Amino acid sequence: MAYFIGGTSGESSAFEKTIQNSAIQVLHESQGLVNMTNVVMPNQGNTYKVPKMAPISYGDYTDQGSNPYGIYEQQASITAKEVVATPAVAQTAFSKFLGWTTAFDLANNLGSELGASFAEKVDQRVTKAFVGNPSAVTSTDTSNAGFNSTQTAQYYVVTTATYTSAGGGDYSQTDPGLTDGFKRVSAMAQQGLSLIETTSTNSLAEDSVNATTISALIRNIIRAWREARNPGRPTLVLGPQEEQQLLSELTGGAIYSPAVQGGTSINAGLTALGDELLSTGMLRNLYGCSVIFSTFLQQNVTRTVKRGSAQCHIGAAFGPQAITTVMVKGLDISMGDKDGGLQTWITGLGYFGSGVVDQARGLEVAIVDSYN
Repeated sequence: MAYFIGGTSGESSAFEKTIQNSAIQVLHESQGLVNMTNVVMPNQGNTYKVPKMAPISYGDYTDQGSNPYGIYEQQASITAKEVVATPAVAQTAFSKFLGWTTAFDLANNLGSELGASFAEKVDQRVTKAFVGNPSAVTSTDTSNAGFNSTQTAQYYVVTTATYTSAGGGDYSQTDPGLTDGFKRVSAMAQQGLSLIETTSTNSLAEDSVNATTISALIRNIIRAWREARNPGRPTLVLGPQEEQQLLSELTGGAIYSPAVQGGTSINAGLTALGDELLSTGMLRNLYGCSVIFSTFLQQNVTRTVKRGSAQCHIGAAFGPQAITTVMVKGLDISMGDKDGGLQTWITGLGYFGSGVVDQARGLEVAIVDSYN
């Protein structure tokens, strides 16, 4: 039975709704990067502001009778990161006379393709957020900043404040209230990964932010994650080349045992993790971290890593509060007749945007392609 979208009972609306519902289902069920971010849908406009303030901590209480200057009030500095959703559009057209299908099958097929396309568009917004738009970042507006792009961690500054005593007179003293005497990370250091080097020639300090294997990279990330006092473990996003490298590391260099070793089964050389990576394309628990792979990492980005300036593609490791994704109105589908009446056009429109809102809950991974 061929599909029919005319009639007086709203058939065309049902066809359009089926496309939209199928597209939204595929979009939300996709195993894309958006699921690792904090997704919000503002009630109005396409801009969402995420408030950010310095960590609140408590100083040890000292009775004023013996130390009138032992109690401090933390002056919280609150900033707001703006994440802007921008339009993404997909258009196609199809013949009205497709006698080989039904309306339901065609609508679901179109919806699935649209949903998958928009899931990829959202992923592209997320990976772009890793880098941000450095040219638009100023000292008073950091809304377009990505993760910290230097291999030096940044910390909240403990300021020296002036206090007035009850008995008169002023004095200055470093206020320990912000950090309790311990440094607090405000932006995690960039991690470097150079798979083109077979062995590490770094110093101990360099090794903590540069790696030549995926396993060493994850070790460094976990160390930095703990030093930043972040909860749990992060999600690590890498590219296809790193997926092959990790598979090699997990299987001893091959996905089967060489014939000279008597191996005949393709699974003979596989570990359980290697098998999971082959079958699912991701790892849910490697040293506590989830590892996923994307073909949308930003390419040809200049970064300074171990040996100096290099051309890199940019991955990241981050927790759920590091990146906010803004979606406006989900996904709008509209249809109409093309000139001549023999084809129907369909347009999908969605507003999406992602931005790094907390550099202390994520870090950039600069993956070296070549040194400059």
